[in-house]
Amino acid sequence: MLKMLIISFVFLNLSITLNAQTLSKDSIIKIALADTRNFKLNKEELKQFRKTGKNGNSDLFKPKAATVSNAKLLTDSDYVTAYRIAAYNKTVKRHTLGHSFLTGGLIYIGAIIFATTVLLFVFLDKATK
Repeated sequence: MLKMLIISFVFLNLSITLNAQTLSKDSIIKIALADTRNFKLNKEELKQFRKTGKNGNSDLFKPKAATVSNAKLLTDSDYVTAYRIAAYNKTVKRHTLGHSFLTGGLIYIGAIIFATTVLLFVFLDKATK
C-alpha cells in the first residue's frame, strides 16, 4: 500500500512538472525591461563605459541578483540578453549636465531672437503707419 502511494505520488509530481508552462519570450522581455527601469551606472562606471568606446557587451550591464525582481531569471539567456540591451540603451541615452545646460541655453537664445524679431517687425509696422 505504501509503495503504491509513493509510486502514484512520483507519477503525479512528474505529470505536473511536464505540464507546467514556462514563461513566454515576450513576458520575459517585459520583465527585463521593467527591471532596467531602475538601472543606472555610477559615475566611475559611466566614465569607464565612455572611455572604452561604449561597449555593449561589457560586464557593466550584466544583471545582478540584487537589482532584478526574480533571481531565477538570471539563468535564462533571453532575459539576460534583453536586460543587457535595455540597460545599454538607457546608458547611451543618458546625458551629462553640460549637455542639459547647452540645450537649455540654445532654446533660451532662440526664444530671445524670435521675440526680438517679432517685436522689431511690430515696431517697424507701427512706425511706417
